[in-house]
Amino acid sequence: MQALTADQSFLDERGIGHVEQVFSRAVNLYLPAQQQLLTLLCEDYDNGPYSCRLALTHFDGLFRLGEPVQFHPSGITVGEDKWIEATSCRRWQPAIPQMDGERFWHIPWQQWREAIAQQLQPHETLFLGQGDNPFYQAISSALQQRRQTLFNALLSGQKISSAVANMVGLGIGLTPSADDYLVGLSAILFINGHPAQKYRSDFYCALAAARGNTTQLSAITLEAAFAQRYRESIYGFINGIINEPTHFSIQAIANIKNIGSSSGCDMLYGMADACALSQAYGGNYVRQNSY
Repeated sequence: MQALTADQSFLDERGIGHVEQVFSRAVNLYLPAQQQLLTLLCEDYDNGPYSCRLALTHFDGLFRLGEPVQFHPSGITVGEDKWIEATSCRRWQPAIPQMDGERFWHIPWQQWREAIAQQLQPHETLFLGQGDNPFYQAISSALQQRRQTLFNALLSGQKISSAVANMVGLGIGLTPSADDYLVGLSAILFINGHPAQKYRSDFYCALAAARGNTTQLSAITLEAAFAQRYRESIYGFINGIINEPTHFSIQAIANIKNIGSSSGCDMLYGMADACALSQAYGGNYVRQNSY
């Protein structure tokens, strides 16, 4: 198997571990000494933190749970019959988005919020409800209550850490809905030059306090997102907002929607809220009672 692209954190890893989770087009590897999860992706997936894309269209029947894994300078052995060649693997190193105060003011944040919201349907995210299922209805209600508490905390600049901690781990799946929401929210609020960037430490403190409430994969994903390390599609979306602020790309939104079964939609819901907060912080096109 040939490794196509990987981020530097993946390329730098050495050590022994095992196959932790197997999906049709993604496989998670766990290195216990480092307490680190790394991901193998099929070639049609976009790049991301701690991940490597392989020249394969699917992984069906290829990897098995618990198989030993060992990282070498030239590649990775998996089980007794698989070798991932990494000598010609290209490094994925995205530029960290940034903006100055003038550019922040010229972005039509409210219109971006509306563009995102128009692409989200009720059945696509637990934040918008899930039909008549009482279990999902209860989760949806809790998500909305805690999301509103966090939104108000970010507006006032008070009790942010406790509001974030109260969301961590809420939802279903390997990356719970509230965690994906926080990834999307922080992706915009922590852009270099954004007024809300000063709240990054509150998010880190919240994750440290509530890390045990979520999955290991989700905690790693949150930590990376707070440091502005996320999927390639998210970088593309954010760069579009900064560099082409009046071009509301439906394709860029769709690229994020395609992340996971509902993770991308939960992230977009967080991004929509981040855009509403951005206009409340003094962005352009301010409209009262829009959030």
